Amino acid sequence: VIVATVFAAMAAFIILNDGYGDSRQSELAKSGQIFLYGEAHGVEAILEEELRLWKKYYHEDGMRHLFIEAAYYDSEILNGWMQEKNDDILDDYFEGLRGTASYSGLVKDFYRKIKENCPETIFHGTDVGHQYATTGRQYLEELKAQGKEDTEEYRLATEAVGQGRYFVENTDDWEYRENKMVENFIREFD
Repeated sequence: VIVATVFAAMAAFIILNDGYGDSRQSELAKSGQIFLYGEAHGVEAILEEELRLWKKYYHEDGMRHLFIEAAYYDSEILNGWMQEKNDDILDDYFEGLRGTASYSGLVKDFYRKIKENCPETIFHGTDVGHQYATTGRQYLEELKAQGKEDTEEYRLATEAVGQGRYFVENTDDWEYRENKMVENFIREFD
């Protein structure tokens, strides 16, 4: 596995190929390589390139794991939406992003296109929980309602909420955030 540890304040679009799947996968797919792409949120040309690259890796190389600059609970929400026939979950999720650079029709369409073109995509969140007071809180409440307070899912969502709260309460401690993104990436990779 080739590992690149480059996390800047800009978003990271990470494509991971776990090397599992049928025997038709390319040698690239079997290598377990990681591709790391930096981006600026909500820029149409960048989103189009990311989609083009993901579709190539997905269809030509058998990749399924897409790491995104979002919190653990964000990726779990998106993974749940990928299993649904409608966009209700995606619509609710985006309402929680209101006021952020990701609250954009372009970003929402990016995810819709992934679902349409690459339906077996599995999202992995690596960032701290920026929307801890909205999306994070709501996600934890839903897990509680399902009786999932003693699960790994609840623990990781709570951890992401705490990371986001710390980041904001400590005047956007960028070093803390970068370290947590690396830790979260390693956890998701494992």
